Amino acid sequence: MTVRFADAEPNGLADLVGRLIETNLETEHGRRRLLRDTIVLLQASDAGIEATVTLSSAGVDVANGPAKWPAKGRGGRRPHLVIAADAYDLIDLAGAPLRFGFPDVMRPQGRSVIRRIATRRVRVSGMLTHPIRLSRFTRLLSVVP
Repeated sequence: MTVRFADAEPNGLADLVGRLIETNLETEHGRRRLLRDTIVLLQASDAGIEATVTLSSAGVDVANGPAKWPAKGRGGRRPHLVIAADAYDLIDLAGAPLRFGFPDVMRPQGRSVIRRIATRRVRVSGMLTHPIRLSRFTRLLSVVP
């Protein structure tokens, strides 16, 4: 299963996230079960770039910037999750050890990620309304098995 890029030249964030997910899917086939209907908008605030990751049973689509969603109520699909942080923090999220799909508070790096979320250095919109989608996405993105 490959990751499809919507843009001929993916921006740095889209390329990084897409390649990371692609590698994880190729090396750990069990992660394919995590591909459920989810749209995630990633924002690297310090770099001023965004990427949209769309997961489905058909695979993964990655696009530069936010997808062009129609106005709410007209059948448009808005992101389930919006994760905003500086580029370093976004990359660090992929390396956080997980427990049940969330940063492991029993380990220092997991506590560090939780602390960044609690202090709003990393902002995760949709975390309370879509916790299962967030858990699946973090497990799909995680470089820690």
